Amino acid sequence: MAKRHTIDLQKEFESVIYFSLKKVKLALKQIEQQPSLIVDTRKMMFNKDPQKSMRASWLLLHASFEYPELVKKQLPYLIKLLEQPNLHTGTIRNCVRIFQELDLPEKYCAQLFDICISYTKNSTLPHAVRAFSINVLGLLCKKYPDLKHEVSLVLNELNSFPQPPSIAFCIKKTLKILLKL
Repeated sequence: MAKRHTIDLQKEFESVIYFSLKKVKLALKQIEQQPSLIVDTRKMMFNKDPQKSMRASWLLLHASFEYPELVKKQLPYLIKLLEQPNLHTGTIRNCVRIFQELDLPEKYCAQLFDICISYTKNSTLPHAVRAFSINVLGLLCKKYPDLKHEVSLVLNELNSFPQPPSIAFCIKKTLKILLKL
């Protein structure tokens, strides 16, 4: 019989040592046995220590690939988290990426739209945060074509300035989506 590994999330998130993908995969296996760890992970995302928050968001992102229904229950908390000031940009990036991955319930779309518009316009944020935000805006426009005009205005304005390749690609991809609506 194979040796069963367990991981203490609290201890791992506090560790100064690098939190690796290997540990994330180990935690995901444990989540299969203990789905309540998703809630513990989400709670850790609200930790004032940016390192712990980022690590927890990274784990939740990977959990969204494996257990989307479990993570979907945490979406209202993720919206509240994104509305907080001074978040670690890694936490923001992972949260927005989760929204890109999951089918969004209608009741969160308006708040998420406002959050993603502000991230898209904020040139001080890392490229990944802005790129994922643009992708989420495209997904929201597919659900609600009425938003198309506002999103295209923002993206065309961004397009009028030189953009890094990651953002330029996302703008181009999202504008194509908008043309089809």
